[in-house]
Amino acid sequence: MMTLPSVSLARESSSRQAFLVVGDTKFPLTGDDFTSLMLQSDKVRVVEDGTLSRYTERPSRASPSVRATDVFFGCPDDFVSFTGKWHYNCQDRRNRVLPDVLVAGWLWQPSGETPPQPFVNEYWHGIEDIHYEVRYDSVFLERMYGPGGLCSYLSVVSYPGNPADQPRLSFAAGPPFVAGRPTTVTLDSWILPGNLQGIHGEMNSWHVHNTGGLFTRHFVGRGPAPDGWVNPFSGDTGAYFPFHPFHPDGRGPLRTGDYVLMRGALWEDRWHGDPAAVLDPWDTPPTRHHAWLEMHPVDWIVKIREPGPNLRTTTACCALCTPSTTGDQADWGMSVRPDFAPSSSTRRIEVRGVRRLEDRRNGMINPAGVRAVTTQAHPDRVDVAVSVAPTGNEQGRYKGSWIVEWRELDSRDRIWIDDRLPAGAQQYTDTDTWLWTAEPAPFHGALLHRSVRADGMHQHYFLGATERLRVADDDVLFAYVLLDPDAPPDEVMLQWRTTEWLHRAYWGADRLPWGTPGTAERRHLGALPPSGEWVRLEVPAQAVGLGGAEINGMAFTLSGGAAVWDYAGAWSPVPKSGVLRTSVRPASVREGERSVTVLAHDSGDGSPVAGRVLLEGTDVAATNTRFTGVYDPDVHTFTIVCPNYPQATAELRVSALPKPPPDRA
Repeated sequence: MMTLPSVSLARESSSRQAFLVVGDTKFPLTGDDFTSLMLQSDKVRVVEDGTLSRYTERPSRASPSVRATDVFFGCPDDFVSFTGKWHYNCQDRRNRVLPDVLVAGWLWQPSGETPPQPFVNEYWHGIEDIHYEVRYDSVFLERMYGPGGLCSYLSVVSYPGNPADQPRLSFAAGPPFVAGRPTTVTLDSWILPGNLQGIHGEMNSWHVHNTGGLFTRHFVGRGPAPDGWVNPFSGDTGAYFPFHPFHPDGRGPLRTGDYVLMRGALWEDRWHGDPAAVLDPWDTPPTRHHAWLEMHPVDWIVKIREPGPNLRTTTACCALCTPSTTGDQADWGMSVRPDFAPSSSTRRIEVRGVRRLEDRRNGMINPAGVRAVTTQAHPDRVDVAVSVAPTGNEQGRYKGSWIVEWRELDSRDRIWIDDRLPAGAQQYTDTDTWLWTAEPAPFHGALLHRSVRADGMHQHYFLGATERLRVADDDVLFAYVLLDPDAPPDEVMLQWRTTEWLHRAYWGADRLPWGTPGTAERRHLGALPPSGEWVRLEVPAQAVGLGGAEINGMAFTLSGGAAVWDYAGAWSPVPKSGVLRTSVRPASVREGERSVTVLAHDSGDGSPVAGRVLLEGTDVAATNTRFTGVYDPDVHTFTIVCPNYPQATAELRVSALPKPPPDRA
């Protein structure tokens, strides 16, 4: 095996060191990690030596031996004295769901009132904790904890309640049912009515000294911090953490939008208030698990590369409950759109599929009160809606979620194969079949074609198409492939035919001997792509000698393993216009010494254009480079001179500094 799916356990054949692989990152794991995280050792994939060398290694835990979860449970109770209220800044172990768990997702701001993440939660008497709001990556959760995932233990744990005197709530939220309870961990498992899109993380601070003043809140000082803990904040020199909260592994700071792996304890919180009172409509029998799930405390967090657009999902979660057992119907709805941008200006994000999940745990849905649940898929969004009504003796309740899968398409693609072969194509196979199927879900359209699982070389191909693919010099040939995660090939090869089969590109091992290596007949384009996800294979036409050619055949070839294929053709770049698009950034400034950038791009393909910037005939800077000048109040016109382009201009507006107010007697 020479490739892996994202979110997998792996080791190389000559080593016992196991890693958790997420995207392009690997995390080394110890035996204690397997025990603490309840990872299944039989899920470790053995790959060929060297396979893991292309992954970036990051630590799976903070370097100090003492973790936050070791010291922030089991503290004495907070207390009140004549000086005020004293807090140990610890968590109640009775509300802990699980002591050590991994989640992944994006740092985000759930509402307009949420500050940028991470956030230092600081009071006048000291820092209480650091907040990390993380929007779930549903793919990570499913591959980690869902059916067939790396950890199956969560299917048998439960929410303890907060306070912990409530009936326990199963963590598993989906069928099948055993002894009347769900057994599958789904996205709904991770969501209580108070946290509908993600998890709230908090890293408690260790206070060395007592803080606070007379008749105020205090933090109880606990003496010297554990070895290796750090104090990075000058505003509270007595607050310590197991790692720098903004620079966990010494790299650049964490910011809103970063994709992170976060590790720590799962802890059930509640709406703050009198636990004997009804705090919101969900805070009533048959369940009072009405608030939210936290990772509290956080033991570790690290930024990694986010999934590509074809592995991204966007989720919508609904927890709709009528205020009482009588009264009016309650309605909810939203449009689910991609929460990320396409990778280039010519690409767009489209709906590839949508799944609806229902929370099957006790008390989450009252079937008699559900009036409507609708899902309407459009190319650019999915509209979802729910209506519930009280039944007279029960509230109207519905809790469920939608997972929308996306695909990225390019407006410059010319499609040659999608649900069918081009006209006139004659089909052939070698130790393979031409099998068109709808399973698994195609990347595009209704059907894909499959390379069956086999040892050695196997391929299916066609030739003689009368509907030929004409290829220009700057075109890029492409095809989408999904490698079987359980039986990936050693080599993937694409071949094209004009008059002979003399144009090949391959990825992975060099197993197939056709053509001269390093030429258009056998061009190596890198390692195998990750398995278990749709990947776009791209081949510059000139790299395989097809610039200006007409193609009448194509072969889909593997060495070992299995794969499915879809959506193939050629991409043509946006032609350059030969006309500049110019601007000044910033476009307006105050008078005096100021730094600006004169931008010059081709108005066709948007590429930056190198040239010179002139002001009143004097060369002042290069295009697309920041420079400093002194400007009087006026409109200053720059002239942009670039080879092979007509001259262009761009304006900078300079306003006068405000005058000071006149002296008053």
